[in-house]
Amino acid sequence: MRNNLLALLALILFQQCNFKAKNVLMVPRLEERGVVKVYFDREGFVYPPEAHVTPHYFYLQHIRNEKRRQSNPAFATLEYAMRENDSLNQAYLRQRHGLQGVDSVRFFIRLQNILRKNLATQIQQQLQQYNSKHVVVLIHGFNDPNPDAYYFSLRRSIQQFVQQPIVFVEVYWDGLTSLGSNPIVAGIWGKAQINSAKVGLGLRQLLQQLDPSIKLTLLTHSLGASVASHTLFNPQKWPTQFQEKLEEDYKSNAIATPKSSQICLAMLAPAISGTQVMDDILRTVPERKKAGFRKIVIGYNKYDYAVSKGGLFAKSFGNTALGANAGGEVEKTEKLIKELDPSVQCRSVDFSYMRPIEGLDKKQARQLRQKEHSILFYQQNAQFPQFLKAVFEN
Repeated sequence: MRNNLLALLALILFQQCNFKAKNVLMVPRLEERGVVKVYFDREGFVYPPEAHVTPHYFYLQHIRNEKRRQSNPAFATLEYAMRENDSLNQAYLRQRHGLQGVDSVRFFIRLQNILRKNLATQIQQQLQQYNSKHVVVLIHGFNDPNPDAYYFSLRRSIQQFVQQPIVFVEVYWDGLTSLGSNPIVAGIWGKAQINSAKVGLGLRQLLQQLDPSIKLTLLTHSLGASVASHTLFNPQKWPTQFQEKLEEDYKSNAIATPKSSQICLAMLAPAISGTQVMDDILRTVPERKKAGFRKIVIGYNKYDYAVSKGGLFAKSFGNTALGANAGGEVEKTEKLIKELDPSVQCRSVDFSYMRPIEGLDKKQARQLRQKEHSILFYQQNAQFPQFLKAVFEN
């Protein structure tokens, strides 16, 4: 067994040295009624909607930098692209947003402030237009560069269930991509986790501008749970060096968390550790005696190949135990949250089987295990209506 494990690790290391993974370039897509689409680069910066980004820009940069073999290179950021790639047309953006001066750093910071303010205003306008007081934020996960169809389907399911006007915010972020190859050997999982923390802080700067009276639901899939957790509070789970970077360079302790008292965090197959992450739910900005949300809903699946990592390594190579309920992680997390803040409602839904298995023998039950990780399979699961009920009913 030990020799087999060593052989597997050696294979992964070899593949990482020879595989070229890519960053995800976000290109703004079709606008839809009642939907605000937000595009983040891996640093948590917002793409300008006017940016004329060449779809193959990052790919061409990777080809030029082939010898570097980086999965999170410096050139795969919006700030670098705006500085180096004329297709983003800085002159036009300066004129469009009334930004003067020649200092590129200050220009970029001021542009980001304007973009976030414009997005917050757009969300508020949508709420007024549709006479709604509920914002639902959808956040995709790792290795999912084109979640448009999943978002569309989720919106339809939610709207049919709630039967009340909702404004949706679709978050698109650089969770990296293995370009169809096996993500296990792509060498991008660890870097995607780092990206999720920085994007969470970027999303926080947007959502903290919303009216505190609105109802705010963050519905995540996979590593999107990490993005949401960094939006709502400051998890302290990282190695010291990166933790300090989040606090000193990204100012995590200075960015106010969303102010709404009606926040629900709903997670499908969360690719995080529940006990390590939720242990810090009181680390809001500013710090409060109570958590920044009223409800947490966990959709878990012990057979999901991604979060269970084959059923053996859910707590290794980037802890994903909550999504797989490895070692009773869901129950431990619920207990921990109750100890920290008894006012937070905790609910969980088991997606391990596609439909109920009562009355079936072991072979029949085994055939109904849900091994797939995609959002689509969670929507098709018989437990999905129960998940929506747990999220959207009081």
